[in-house]
Amino acid sequence: MEKSELVEKIKTIAPGTPLRHALDDIQDASIGGLIFFVDDYKKYGNLMQMGFLLNCPFNPNKLYELAKMDGAIVVSEDLSTIVGANIQLIPDHTILTNQTGMRHRAAERMAKETGRMLVAVSKRRNTMTIFLGDFVYTLNSVETLTSKITQTIRTAEKFREAFMESLTGIEFMERSGSLTMFDIIKTIQKGLMVNMIGEEARFTIAELGNHGRFPQMQLNEILSNVTEEIENMVLDFSETLLDPDGLNETISRFLSLSEKEINSFSIILRLLGYDITTSSQALEFFLRSRGIRFCRHIPRIPLQVAINLGKEFGTFNNLLESSEEELKEVDGIGEKRASAIRHAIDIYRKSGQVTIPGF
Repeated sequence: MEKSELVEKIKTIAPGTPLRHALDDIQDASIGGLIFFVDDYKKYGNLMQMGFLLNCPFNPNKLYELAKMDGAIVVSEDLSTIVGANIQLIPDHTILTNQTGMRHRAAERMAKETGRMLVAVSKRRNTMTIFLGDFVYTLNSVETLTSKITQTIRTAEKFREAFMESLTGIEFMERSGSLTMFDIIKTIQKGLMVNMIGEEARFTIAELGNHGRFPQMQLNEILSNVTEEIENMVLDFSETLLDPDGLNETISRFLSLSEKEINSFSIILRLLGYDITTSSQALEFFLRSRGIRFCRHIPRIPLQVAINLGKEFGTFNNLLESSEEELKEVDGIGEKRASAIRHAIDIYRKSGQVTIPGF
């Protein structure tokens, strides 16, 4: 199941939504409830014993009143219709479940068997739990979520600052000829941690609903350009120069890594195409960039053109020594782009630094 699908489901139950209004009322009244969301209830007829077939427009107050009855409430997936109430769910009893209460056990088995979403409101524990396929998630209070997202954003900011410092350090180390594979891996790891924290924050922000607007703005600012800078590192320092399709595949694999995998030198090195397996070996492996990161920071230089430049000149030092005439021989570069690149090189030589947009 894609994480984006989970996030979208959580958004439908976030504070401020009509569904959450009904669920809050059910929770406050300590009556408990079980809601089964379906695309077409007839498809699941063999898993339900219908109490009352209603097919009435969805309304939070109606949902709350119906929760006072025994059994589950069936609601259309688009939240337009309350299909029925007082319904007994009869999923396959052999499906494994880690839940204890009858309502939650039925919900987990039904979610696994149908792939649809169910929400169980516990009368005894006063909690709301989402079941979707194999996914189980207990919703938190707004206060808890606010504290959590504040901590998450602070952590993401610290990793971003460390990532920025590493990117700056890479340039100075390359100038002095002391840049190693170890430095590249540590930098990529920091960037991946920023993205991983941002991905985790999506769930919290989605669950916050209309309270998550400002945290989302903060997070967007923190994540700005991070993935692009990771791409640049991969293009500049992978064992072989990647084309755009190869880059997309590699970045997708990077972004799917767990925290444990991100902190593994051997995994990062393998994704970059190297046979090196240890940090000690990486410390002794010196590198030169292809200059692609530099080119991508020049306005209006497309990805493919930057790759073409890296392929043509091989190293950043060779690019710095190129003339406008040599630049114009590269596929995708005309007189204006050659002039812009040469101008950027001249500024770089005078200032001794690369300007990183967004950092």
